[in-house]
This record gives sequence, C-alpha cells and structure tokens, in this order.
Amino acid sequence: MSSKLLRSVSCVLAAFGFVVTSCAVVGSYDFEGYRITAPGSGGSAGASTTSTTSTTSTTGSGGSIVRDASTDGPTCIAQTCEELHAECGKVPDGCDKVLDCGGCEEGVCGGNGRNKCGPDPCRMRTCEEIGATCGEVSDGCSGTIQCGRCVPPETCGGGGMSKKCGCTPFTCPELGAECGMVSDGCGKTIDCGECRESGKTCGGGGKPNKCGCTPTTCAAENANCGMLPDGCGGMIDCGMCATGMMCGGSGPNRCGAMPCPPKTCADLGAECGTVSNGCGTILTCPGTCTAPATCGGNGVDNKCGCKPVTCAMQGKNCGMIANGCGGMLDCGTCTAPLTCAGAGDPNICGCTMKSCTMVGAECGVAPDGCGGNLDCGTCAAPNTCGGGGTPNKCGCRPATCAALGANCGLAPDGCGGMIDCGMCSGTDVCGATAPNKCGAGSCNPTTCAALGFNCGTTSNGCGATLNCGSCTMPETCGGAGVANHCGCKPKTCDTAGAKCGSIPDGCGGIITCPKCPGTNVCMDNKCVRPP
Repeated sequence: MSSKLLRSVSCVLAAFGFVVTSCAVVGSYDFEGYRITAPGSGGSAGASTTSTTSTTSTTGSGGSIVRDASTDGPTCIAQTCEELHAECGKVPDGCDKVLDCGGCEEGVCGGNGRNKCGPDPCRMRTCEEIGATCGEVSDGCSGTIQCGRCVPPETCGGGGMSKKCGCTPFTCPELGAECGMVSDGCGKTIDCGECRESGKTCGGGGKPNKCGCTPTTCAAENANCGMLPDGCGGMIDCGMCATGMMCGGSGPNRCGAMPCPPKTCADLGAECGTVSNGCGTILTCPGTCTAPATCGGNGVDNKCGCKPVTCAMQGKNCGMIANGCGGMLDCGTCTAPLTCAGAGDPNICGCTMKSCTMVGAECGVAPDGCGGNLDCGTCAAPNTCGGGGTPNKCGCRPATCAALGANCGLAPDGCGGMIDCGMCSGTDVCGATAPNKCGAGSCNPTTCAALGFNCGTTSNGCGATLNCGSCTMPETCGGAGVANHCGCKPKTCDTAGAKCGSIPDGCGGIITCPKCPGTNVCMDNKCVRPP
C-alpha cells in the first residue's frame, strides 16, 4: 500500500473515532507526529513523561489531538527505497531510520547521482560541508552520515534551525493551559496566570490548568434553610424551617425562633451580582460594572474589578499587548537574530529563514539569516563552488596553455571550452610525445570511449577536438560533478526553499526535509501554526 493511500485510510479511521498512531491529514495540512484519539479517551493540558515517551494533549469537545514527542521525533509513515527512487546504498526513510537499498549489479552507488548506480566516481559530502551538527543525512553518494545526536529535550531542528539541535517551548495557549504552572516541553515551567472570572479557581472544575468552579453546598455554608448563591453563578435551596421557626432566626440561613432582620446589598458591601439577605432570600444588587470590569473580575465576590492578563497567558514574549483591563503590557524584547513578529506571528520572537535563492547562493553552505546554515548543493562540472572567485557561486577559471604544459593544438581549458595552443614547427607532430606536445614521430588520437567520456567536448590529444555527445534530461553534462559525464545535480531542501515534508529532487528522486518544530504543521512545505 502506498504511503499516500495509507495516510488517507488513517484519516478515514480517525474520522470514525479510531486511534491512529501515525499521521493525520486534514485537507492540505499534514499533522506530522499527531494521533487522533476517540472522544472521551482522555488527554489534558500539560505534558507527562514516562521512561520512553512524552505526550502533549490538546483537548476539544470531540476527543484529543495528541502529540507524540519521543527522543527521536514523532511517529510517522516511513518511505520505501522505491518511493525515494533510491537504487542503492543507504538513505534516510523520513522517520529517523535508515533504509538499506542494496548494492549495484553494475557500476558504483552514487556513480549516476545520489543513490543511483553508474560508472562514475562520487565524492561524499561531510557534515561540515552540509552545515549539519545533528541528524542523519545523505552523503550524496551511497550512504548516510550521522552528524550528531541531540540531548533531550532538544531534537534535531527542534529549535527552528535546520540540522541544529534545539527545542521550541510550548506556550500556554498551545498547551491549552488557562492558569497555573505547566511544563513548556523544553525543561522549564511557565506561569499561565490566575483565573479572571468570579468564583473560578485553577483546577476548580477538576481539570488541571483549567479555570473552573465547584459549587458550594448548604453544609459547607452551615445553612439549613432558604436560598443561597452557589458561588458559581447558580443558587442552592437549603430547605424550609419547621413551623414556628424563622430562616435567619439563628444566624444567616439558619433556622431559629428569633426574627431575622434582612440585610441589604449596602449592608453586605455588595456592588453587583447576587447575595443572600441572610433570611433565606436572594438579593440581586443593582450595580452595573463598566467594561472591562466585571462582577468579581478581580477575585473579590460582588465587587467590580478586572484582573489583567499576563504575556505568558497570551503566549506572547515581545512587544506591547493589551492587558485586558484597559492598560498595556510590555512583553520584552528578542535576542538576535530573532525579532518581534520575525516569523509572522504578532508579539512572538521569531525569524524567517531565507532560502538559497534569497541569499543569492548557488552552491555550498550559506547563512540562513536565523543562526543556521543552508545547504545550497553542489555545482555541475567543470564548475566548482567559488571556482570563479565569488563565494557560493558556481564558476570556473579557464586554464592557459602554459598551465596545461601544452604547446600545440586545441586543448580543453577545464571549463568546458577549448584553447588554441598553436602549431608545431618543422616536421614535429602535435601529440607525438604527449597530448598537445610537439615532438618527432606520429600521434595516435584517443577516443571518447577510451577516455570514458559520454558528453561534451575534449581534446583527442593530437590537437583536434572530440565531441562526446549530449545527455538526456534531467541529466546534463557534468551535472553530477564529474566533467564529460552525464549526471544530474539534485536539489536540496534549502535550494528548493522547502522547510518540511518531502519534495522531488529534480533527478527522479525524493528528498525528505526536516520536521516542523513545536506544534507547527507542514503545509506546502512550509511550517505553519495549526488551523
């Protein structure tokens, strides 16, 4: 079964309330590393850690979306050698494991491009060349290279920088936490503030980090008659007194023989809301609070007030925001290269990573503008990265006849062209003693086949030019980095501007880009916040 079909089946199962522990797809959103749990199956704000796996749950009315966060990343659907168009060697499967795609019956692995069989040699890339300090990546030939492992809670790319260890902390809104202290998933705790509504306390409804209210009882209020506010916006009936007894005759809402003088809102200091008059009747106090103040809003029952929000409660960490009570909060500044709203989210420190195209890099490793590195690939031979004198640009400096030691005929200039090194004098023959060297005797011209060339032009060693043919797309002459050999220069995630997901490499293969950090999801190969 193909991975696309399996993802579709997973989503169908999820729609009917089954647990799906791989990947949920909703429209064009790919919720990597999430699993859908059936309604009522649990899940609470915050994070819980066991010896192997931690989960972070966001609970809704129809169940939970649970994020698996293990050391090696979330569970996902692994790709096959066939899906990755890998003919040989080892290649990452997109799920933090490595596939062994076997060897070649003919040629060498990497000889015709990454994980492709062919006759040409292949130069393996290093972690330093790629700019990777963690993760397992393709070496560009037949295998993979391990560029290091991260120490939990950090993961590779987890801080938003590709191929770098990091951790993106969760915010109170992302965790669904309305109040109290909660783990941010990166080894620290965040204060999600206090409840702002009258009568509600943190966890008061029985759910951790949720504002709720537990109604009081007649027994708790030492009442045995009349009506009382329950502290949660409702009323409780504490019954009636026996004949001859009066409610309030022995104290507020207590049956007794003495008459009960009813209290007024003014007597009780109540500006708003409902209170008991002490004699079994509920009073509605006439005061109206002026927004943004609410009745009990500052934590004092029956008093108008407003309790400001905090930056953490709103998931903000920079700039100025409204405090919910008519004032403003300063949420601080960002540390470079992060800027406030730098990734597009208001009042959140972030940075939008640049692509190779944006920084004008054709090859090599270039800074991404956010403290990380871009892998801008390699050059098609005979060009090399910086070979023309400009960093991160593919180029070539043509050789001279003197540098080649050639004194006759047409010789390759090392940049795909030919240079005329003159003619021999007298009876000397060009190529008689060495290619493009004058000497006595005769010259036996070489052939493209003898040189192992299958494209482009070169010297026949006797002063003339050989045309070794052309390549079939997507291959180009020198495309894999070997001059006069057909090959293809594969894209990288960074050259394509892809931050996540999988993309075609332009050479018939598929490359898997990093996972999105935190709760972000991959859409159109960009990391975005869940809808």
